[in-house]
This record gives sequence, structure tokens and C-alpha cells, in this order.
Amino acid sequence: MKLKLDTKKIYLAMAEHGITAAEIAKQGGVSQQAVSNALNGNRIGKVKVVPAFCESLGFSAEDIVIIED
Repeated sequence: MKLKLDTKKIYLAMAEHGITAAEIAKQGGVSQQAVSNALNGNRIGKVKVVPAFCESLGFSAEDIVIIED
């Protein structure tokens, strides 16, 4: 099982909210590199990255996490 983020949905929400990856990292208490890695589809990495997106953009984890077999 592989987890990835719905980056299209996240990028759209970032544009709508006028928020940057750096701001998501700061608000979520994670590194900007962790946010960047997740957005680039490299890996979700730390579990803290998903809550950072959710908190900053008003999503639930179910809204943005895609589970692949």
C-alpha cells in the first residue's frame, strides 16, 4: 500500500487561499523541504506533513490522501 497526496487539490487550495508552501510548513511545524517533497510527489515523508496541509487549507486527511495498492 502506497500513500500519496492529491497535489492538484492542494495546489488549487493554496492558490485560492493565497498561501505558500513556506507558510504551510511554518503553520504546521514541519520543514519546508518536507512540504516540498510531499507536493512534488516524492513522498509524504513525516506524518506531520498531512496535518500541516489540513490545518492550513481546511482539509481532512480523507480529502487529500490517496491510498494506492
